Amino acid sequence: MTDPTPTPPQDAVSAFLRGVERRARLFAEVQSGSVEAAARAMSVVARVFAGDAGRWPMTHWPVQYWRLLLATPQLRTTEGARTTALLPAIARLPLATRTSVLLQLVSGLDDAAISEVLGEPAATWQGRIRDALPADLAGQPDVAAWRGWQAQVKQALATPVPVAAEAPALPEATVAVAPSAPHRVDATRHRHVPWLWLGVAACVAAFAAAFFLHPVGRDVVQRWLSPIKREALPPADAPAARYDATDLRLHPDRDLLAAPAELALARALPLLAWLQATAPAGLAVAAGEVAPVAPVAVAPDTEMQRMRAWDRLPPRERGQRRGAWEAWRSLPAAERVALRAVAVRWRALPAEAQAELRTQFAAQSFDARMGWWLGPRIGADWPRVAALFGFVDAGERDAVLRLLRTATPDEVEALARLAQSTPPEARAELRRALLAQPAATRGAWLLARLQG
Repeated sequence: MTDPTPTPPQDAVSAFLRGVERRARLFAEVQSGSVEAAARAMSVVARVFAGDAGRWPMTHWPVQYWRLLLATPQLRTTEGARTTALLPAIARLPLATRTSVLLQLVSGLDDAAISEVLGEPAATWQGRIRDALPADLAGQPDVAAWRGWQAQVKQALATPVPVAAEAPALPEATVAVAPSAPHRVDATRHRHVPWLWLGVAACVAAFAAAFFLHPVGRDVVQRWLSPIKREALPPADAPAARYDATDLRLHPDRDLLAAPAELALARALPLLAWLQATAPAGLAVAAGEVAPVAPVAVAPDTEMQRMRAWDRLPPRERGQRRGAWEAWRSLPAAERVALRAVAVRWRALPAEAQAELRTQFAAQSFDARMGWWLGPRIGADWPRVAALFGFVDAGERDAVLRLLRTATPDEVEALARLAQSTPPEARAELRRALLAQPAATRGAWLLARLQG
């Protein structure tokens, strides 16, 4: 009966392990924090991979190798002191985040292969990488820090590895043999000259063994024995397309640059929300009312002019406008429609009336003005509940906004009282318990919490 598992050519397995060795060593040393632990992990993986390589197509070898490497105990623990100083900024990351960053920078795998190795969607491990990066002035992941990590990895991979570190472990059957005692040679008798030739032969054998064990010698022999034909590739074809810096579709802020009128409304969001909620001078739009909405006047510029003007802005100013755009787009569609109509009525007011209303708006407290960024519905109640919801985790933000937009007046009143009576250290626990309540029983839960 034949073996159902085909055995791949040993040359192919050896060539693959040599090709991945330098990247795997860097990955294992930074992941485990120890040169010795990395060496043990790579030795185990090399033996297991060589025995099982015939089970997979050669195209699957990279994924299977990195899966085996990640499965070793040395790379799945955070215990023990770190004895290697490689890539210190990455080595300080938590274990799961460090794994994602190293696979992206060191393994040479594409995103789909990394997802297969980790067994999770790309959005999950890429999110860990984004969270690990420091934020720039605009609150976005710092691209310069990421490029710095890439440069450190490139330098580490280009640094020559000592020969002793590259030499593979000898098979267990190979034993170094040395004579137990030197033979006595009678210097006066020339018939013992054959022993000299035996020494010369031993030296030649030792030299040959060193040659075949050294990486350079192994590479020479491998090229000599390899049946793979090597030839230069033909010249590359011309690219089908090139990056066009003038194409607005390729700009990272293309959405807001393509809608300058909408961006103008977004930047005026707090004032418009206050006008809608307080209804001064009849500016508010009643529920169900259909008001004429005229487009906001903007300068008649071209897309290229807008892009150049945007790129000339200071980073802080660009960050503020991005924040205004996100706040505007996160409002319910009905609120945006009403605020557009309020903007039309606002622009129809005399300059003196506009100035007076701006003065009234500016006279509010800082918390009150910031609350209007959340729209007229939440902004009206924000000063009363800001103590409870002013600082929330990013994962809670959407749920908190949904709660405040759907809360009844009685529920808002209960939330305002809890905001005043709950100490700061207990507010996070209160929010988590509140968000876990179904909308149907939320009012009764708040009442019971107040009475308790």
